[in-house]
This record gives sequence, structure tokens and C-alpha cells, in this order.
Amino acid sequence: METQTKNCQNCKQDFIIDSEDMAFYGKANVPFPTWCPKCRMIRRLNYRNERYLYRRPDFLTGQEIFASFPKEANVRTIENKGWYGTDWDPLDYGLEYDFSKPFFEQLAVLLTQAPLPARSVFNLINSDYSNEASELKNCYLCFNTDYGENSAYMRKANHFKDCFDLYECTEDELCYESVMVDKSYQTLFSVDCESCVNVWFSKGLRGCTNCFGCVNLRNKSYYFLNEPCTKEEYAQKLQMLNLGLYKTIEDTRQQVARFWMTFPNKYNHNLRILNSTGERIFDSKNVRDSYSVKGGENLRYCQDIQATCANCYDYSVWGAGSENMYECMTCGMGCYNVKFSFNCWENARDLEYCIYSMGSKDCFGCVGLYKKQYCILNKQYTKEEYFALREKIIAHMNDMPYVDPKGRVYRYGEFLPSELSPHTYNESIANDFYPLTQESAIAEGYTWREPVTKAFTITIKAEDLPDSIEEVDEHITNEVISCKACSKAYKIIPLEFQFYKKLGVPLPRFCHDCRFIERFTFINPPELWHRQCMCDKDTHSHAGVCPNQFETSYAPERPDIVYCEECYQEEVM
Repeated sequence: METQTKNCQNCKQDFIIDSEDMAFYGKANVPFPTWCPKCRMIRRLNYRNERYLYRRPDFLTGQEIFASFPKEANVRTIENKGWYGTDWDPLDYGLEYDFSKPFFEQLAVLLTQAPLPARSVFNLINSDYSNEASELKNCYLCFNTDYGENSAYMRKANHFKDCFDLYECTEDELCYESVMVDKSYQTLFSVDCESCVNVWFSKGLRGCTNCFGCVNLRNKSYYFLNEPCTKEEYAQKLQMLNLGLYKTIEDTRQQVARFWMTFPNKYNHNLRILNSTGERIFDSKNVRDSYSVKGGENLRYCQDIQATCANCYDYSVWGAGSENMYECMTCGMGCYNVKFSFNCWENARDLEYCIYSMGSKDCFGCVGLYKKQYCILNKQYTKEEYFALREKIIAHMNDMPYVDPKGRVYRYGEFLPSELSPHTYNESIANDFYPLTQESAIAEGYTWREPVTKAFTITIKAEDLPDSIEEVDEHITNEVISCKACSKAYKIIPLEFQFYKKLGVPLPRFCHDCRFIERFTFINPPELWHRQCMCDKDTHSHAGVCPNQFETSYAPERPDIVYCEECYQEEVM
């Protein structure tokens, strides 16, 4: 079967549907997409808040609770224990399908009425200030995290203990201010390191111990700025630096950043893959054009998929034994054949256009269901009635499609329109990867909501904090500090203070949100560019500039040096 060229109805750019795509769409019994892969992804990312918690009243009790949505969002939320309880029934909000109105208009009404669980959490102990998380103990402001203890300001991390300010990290202890650091101990201010111990300000290390400011080392010990030294020399260099001073940390950050830029980066960070393309793909096969996938098979256009997942397209966040997923956001844990849905889990099967529907099967356009079957718009039907009405609704969606304010047409097969998301663009992870101004977001058809910030009385400016951690005692936890960058208030929690004391690092001058934004600059976007290897060294196996070409997440306009696999391996020490 030949490939087809389509024009994206959102960005107006052409995109290709190849024979493998056609085979998937045929098997899934869905029409070809009308949006390009990037626009489809951003539309899904607009449905996930991974950084903010809000206070709002519980719909049942009226008591103030933590929730994924601000009180200004037009949804109802119930504290999780109550949501799973018996004091309410989601079928009480059921709607009779109205063939005089587009489907998405009816789903939008149901979304404002059927209550949602306040947070996506499971088994948290003393970790109330967290979301999209499970199995946490004594954790604070941790998001998209699992199996953590005594930690704070973590995002996209799992299996960690006594860690602060990490992003996309796994199996770490006593690590701080790092990105893509796995299976490491006491690794600080570092990027893309694995199996490291006592490492500072380093990038691209594997199996290293006692290294400072190093790049692309393998199984090395006692290296300082990529130069070997004795154990005694290494200790003396660190002592002379005095890393307990804030000025030292900031000066070192800048010096090391310039040093890092003189070294090549491998065009991707993939490991143990077969017939796969994308960025940060691990232990996977037949995964194409995807981003941050572990244990995937037969996937395309997927992002942030973990722990075994197969036969999926356009699927963002989760996995965990799910199969045959299409155009879904945050649906996982044994899900099967779920399409066009948002936040459904616990072995959900055969769902379409469902929102926060857990453990349910054979449902269409439902909100807030738990272990239900044969429901449409939260109204119960018999098996025969359900399948007959489902077919009529699909035909109706094609005959009377929803048209959004930008004129984009939503027939059966499109993911949920952006304006239905309970999260605005600036509250979602779409804005992390593709930041927009309020004016630009609204012009592109997204919603926007200015955050309501609580007023705090500042007791000390970040600039006035003691330079050395040795000058600070536990009274600092009573202070309200103004961030050096955004001037918003932040505090040093007791657990955090003890951590800084233990590692001998100075207090941060920026709030946790500004610190995250700085770390996120090391994260490549979830898209690929066609480029050529930048290596021109005569000492390598090629003459002149290396002819190898590849797909990479390093954009062409970036200043980073990007090498192919062969040239990069010749550079690592």
C-alpha cells in the first residue's frame, strides 16, 4: 500500500501516513488522523498538569482539599477516598444522548457535572503535597513520581531516597539538582549520568566515582575536569573550592557549562534498542518517533511510556502493561484498547472518549466512572443497547462534527478538543515543552488562566541569605524567602534543611519552580530533526566531515556538538 500525504488541519503542514500507519489504523478501526504527529501530541499534553497543586472545596463535604485543578476550573472534585466511596453515584449525572447537538458539546457538559477524583495518587504517607504519584513516604511537591522517601521537588522520578530537585531520574539516593541521573549515589548538579557515586557537575558519565566537572567518562575515579589525579589531589582540589559557599556553586555552574559545550553529545540517549528511533528509548523494539520510552514494543508517536507497553500509537504518559492504546493521555496500568481518553486506569478496557473512568469496560463518552460497563454519557445500557447506540453516535459525530472556535473539525477519531481540558495551556506540560505567551496560546486556540497567588509576608530576600551553609541553623525554616528570579515566596522545609546540612551545600536562592525551569533547559523536546554528524576529526575512521546522518532531538540551531554513534564512542574515555 502506498503512503499518503495529508495536510494538518491545525498547523497546515504536510505529514506522511505510511503503510505501517495504515495497518495500525485499520486494525484499530479508526480513520486516518487529520492533525500531524506534533500537533496531536501537543493537544494531548494540554491535558496534563504535572507541576501544580491547588486548594479547592470538596464537592461532597465542602472542606478544602488539595486538587489537580484550581477552584476556578469548571469541574467538581472529591477527595480521593470519598471519590471511591459509596456516598455518590456517577450514573446520577447520566445524560440522554441528544442527536441535535455535536457529541463534544454534550461531553463538555458532563465534564462540568460528574465529579473527578481530586488527585491521581495512590498509597501516600505524609506526602499530601504531591500528585500523579504513588508509594511515597515523607515527600513534598513530588509529581509523576513513584516509590520515593524523604525527598522533595522531584518530577518524573521513581525509586529514590533522600533526593531533592531531580528530573527524570531512577534509583537514586542523596542526589541533588540533576537531570537524567540513574542508579547513582550522591551525584549533584549533573546531567545524563548512570551508576555514579560522589560525582559533581558532570555530564555523560557511566560507572564513575569521585569525579568533578567531567564529561563522557566511563568507569573512572578521581578525575577533575577530565584530568586524572590521585585521591589526595582530588580531595585537596575540592577543599580549595569550598563547595559550601553559594558563590562557589554559581561560579562553578557557569565555568562547567562552558566546559561541557566543548565536548560532543551522542545524537540520542537510547540504550538496548532494536529497530527503534527517538530519544531516551530503552529496552525496546520497533519503537519509532517516540520519546522517553522504557520497555516498549511496536509503538509510534508515544511519549513518557514506562514498564512494558505494546502496539500503541499517539499515547502519552504511563504504560504499565497496557496494549492497543490510541490517542490517550495518562491512561495505563493494564489498560487495553482505550482510545481518545484522558486519565483512565486500573485495567480499563474498550473505552472511547472517557475521562477519569477507572476499571471500566465498554464505555463511550463517560466521566468519573468506577468499574462500570456499557455506559454512554454516564447512562447505563444493556450490552445490545450500548453497541447499537455507539454505532449511531459514531455516525452522528461524522454527520454533525464539532467545530471549534478556530474552525477545526472534530469527527470520530480525533482526540478531545483543547478547550475541553480542565487545565489551561499554561497549567499543562504542553507549556513546559512548547512555552507560549498568553496572547500566542489564545491565538492558537488554547485556554489560559492567570494563577492566583497567595500573599506572603517576606521575611528575607534570597540575596541576603548567608553564603555558607555553616552559617545557617534550623531557624531558617521559619523564614519566608523571596525568589531571586521571580520574587515569589518560598520556604526551606525542615527535611530540606537537614539535607543541605548533610551534603554541605548552600541554600538555594531560587524558588522550586524557577529551579525546575533551569533544570528543564537540559531536556530536549519530544521531536526529531534530520542532521549530519558534526565530527571532522582526521583521527576518526572517516576522512573530512563524517558522512553519517541521523534523526536527533538536538535542534539544528542549538550550539551543542552532535556526533553519530561511531564518532561519539571514539571520544568517550
